[in-house]
Amino acid sequence: MDIDTIVIGAGVVGLAVARACARSGRQVLIVERHAQIGEETSARNSEVIHAGIYYPKNSLKAQLCVRGAAALYSYASSHGVPYQRIGKLIVACQIGQREALQ
Repeated sequence: MDIDTIVIGAGVVGLAVARACARSGRQVLIVERHAQIGEETSARNSEVIHAGIYYPKNSLKAQLCVRGAAALYSYASSHGVPYQRIGKLIVACQIGQREALQ
């Protein structure tokens, strides 16, 4: 078998890259040092889908968070992947923070 692309790491990013390459017609080999997928960084994240609220308004990072969240929810819905949208409560701890929350 001829391999076009080697992806190192079978975490969430490595698997997403491998999937995109395979869907474009490439022969992909995934190399993972652990016995199971997602055993390093992917297993130690906060399991939060970021909405971009911590980044400057209209910044590229905020825009990509919003687009990424929408894409993830769309993918999960169309592939029967269960998820919960539980929201987040952000409180002001100082008077000056109240305006920022608006």
